[in-house]
Amino acid sequence: MIRALTDNETHELLEKECYGHLACCETTQQPYLVPITYVYDRNAIHSFSFTGTKIDIMRKNPHVCFQIEHLREPNEWRSAMVWGMFEELSGNDREEALSLILERLWKESNRDHPLFLPFRNSAATLEKEKDGTDVVLYRIVIEKQTGRLEQYE
Repeated sequence: MIRALTDNETHELLEKECYGHLACCETTQQPYLVPITYVYDRNAIHSFSFTGTKIDIMRKNPHVCFQIEHLREPNEWRSAMVWGMFEELSGNDREEALSLILERLWKESNRDHPLFLPFRNSAATLEKEKDGTDVVLYRIVIEKQTGRLEQYE
């Protein structure tokens, strides 16, 4: 059976996963798609990046799309896509996002059977560079979402 995810199922998927793909686009350019680690909290995707192409694009055009999936077997999967607005964080919002991200990354890296994280050293890197000016903490405030699943009994 293939069907749409409910809003609750989409939120549950976003909470359980910590790796997805972020798409952004300058108004006249091709889309730019990159993998990111993230934390979902209060209807927003929280993440970090060093300054570079992705941050430059989102500063110019804050409209983004974010996609995640959970694949178990070829015929058992869930996938969600959300659209929202990039917000660069500062002050208390930045500190709160930093805490959420570090907590999640450390938790995932210390599990008995850790999830595969393409950015295994993200927590250590972020901790080391957290006060640097090159590290940008941001959130994507979700405006719209959709998802699908395939599952058979």
